[in-house]
Amino acid sequence: MVSTLKLSDIAVKWRNTLQASTAIQNYCMAKYSRAPQIYVGLNGKNMPEDADCPLIALYPVAKTEGLEQQQYTYKLSVGWVILQDGVTTTGNLTEYSGVDECDELGQLIYLELAGLSAASPISEVNYSIEPVAYYPRFPGRMDITLKITPVNGYSIEY
Repeated sequence: MVSTLKLSDIAVKWRNTLQASTAIQNYCMAKYSRAPQIYVGLNGKNMPEDADCPLIALYPVAKTEGLEQQQYTYKLSVGWVILQDGVTTTGNLTEYSGVDECDELGQLIYLELAGLSAASPISEVNYSIEPVAYYPRFPGRMDITLKITPVNGYSIEY
C-alpha cells in the first residue's frame, strides 16, 4: 500500500478549523461586524468584491511523496484580506489601521493552523502582508509547508 495524503484533505481540515475558530470569528465580528468569508480556491475571473471582506482563501499548492522520500512534503497557501480605510494622524505620525488589523488576523489564522497537529506540526511558514498597493484592501499571505514522516503500509493521518 502506498502512503498518500490529498492536499484537498488538508485544505478541508484547515477550512473547518478556521470556520470553527471562535478567536477568528470574534475578531472579525468586533472589527468588521461580520464573520469572514472562507474560500477553498478562488475564481480568478470573478474575484471577491470589497463586500466579501474580511475573507480567507486556502490554496492547495504541491506535494512530494514517494517510496524514496524520508519525509513527505505538503505545501498550501493561505490568503486573507481585510477592508479598512481608517487612518489616524497625530502630529507628524500617520498610521493606517489596516496594517495592524491585517497582521492581527494573519496571526490568528497562523495560530489556529499551527495548533492542529502535534504529530505533524507546520514545518515552515513564509508570511507577508501588503500594506500599500491595494488600499483600502489589506491582503496577507502565508505559504505553509508540512513535513510528515510516512510509515510504509499505513495511511497518513493529519
